Amino acid sequence: MKIMHNRLHRLDLNLLKLFSALYVHRNVSVAAESMNLSQSAFSHALARLRVQLDDELFIRSRAQMIPTRYADSIHEPVAEVLSTLGSCFAPQTHFIPHESRHEFNFAVTDFTALLMMPRLMAHLERHAPLVRINLTSRSEKLPLAAFEAGELDFALGYSHFDEVQTPLINQWIWWEDCYCTIASDKLERMDLKTFLSRRHILVSPWGEKIGVVDEQLSKQGLQRDIALQLPNVMNAPFVVAGSELLLTLPKFAAQALQGALPVKRFDVPVDMPTYQLKLFTYKPSENTPENLWMREQLQSLFKSE
Repeated sequence: MKIMHNRLHRLDLNLLKLFSALYVHRNVSVAAESMNLSQSAFSHALARLRVQLDDELFIRSRAQMIPTRYADSIHEPVAEVLSTLGSCFAPQTHFIPHESRHEFNFAVTDFTALLMMPRLMAHLERHAPLVRINLTSRSEKLPLAAFEAGELDFALGYSHFDEVQTPLINQWIWWEDCYCTIASDKLERMDLKTFLSRRHILVSPWGEKIGVVDEQLSKQGLQRDIALQLPNVMNAPFVVAGSELLLTLPKFAAQALQGALPVKRFDVPVDMPTYQLKLFTYKPSENTPENLWMREQLQSLFKSE
């Protein structure tokens, strides 16, 4: 065992293919051609293998190269090793959308689900009708533990900053929008004085106590009065409709609900950054054929937004 261990330690595994080729063909020229090597390069490599294995391996005769008994004894194990390695390092299988029943797992908020799902499901019905989409909510914006456990393929969240603080997560800007403020339809006009005199709803999917509005006001030495904190943006307009509270939210969400509720939409009387939705992926699995395909679909479906 010690002798075998020492041989393995010094063995160049690339030479196993050379050994197998010569064992099959029994001719140096033919074996070299099968490996796209010159006859000289093949002979030099064979010489190295003989030294590493401490055996002649093949004896030249008038008609062919004759394997030694040692070569005969190792041929089958070597062939099995090469077959196993070939299977391990074979190209990844292609993802065939229209045939696949793959399940994609997303962490979402209510807003990202509203924005994504109608368009995505219509697209999948045409191009990947058998796949399944699983949506879950998570208590963390970057649910690393769920990614590591294989429970998630993607997380969708919003941010105005670089949220990634681990080398295991990648992020892309997936969709952008501007903010607006909604109030009950009784309000006639919106200016900064009105904005600050009214109480507000803070939407906070991950439990933050302040939002981007508060950060922007703080730059001017101002602050607003928050009356209600909610985890879901889609519930908040219903509260606004029956109260004097204000809600600042992406314009898309306001437009989606404005026709069904007695609310008015106003420009935010504060300088606001663009609302950005981020697509978060887990680097060890982000480039599997199926996950790469899904990311391409999302980026294509929303590239003009």
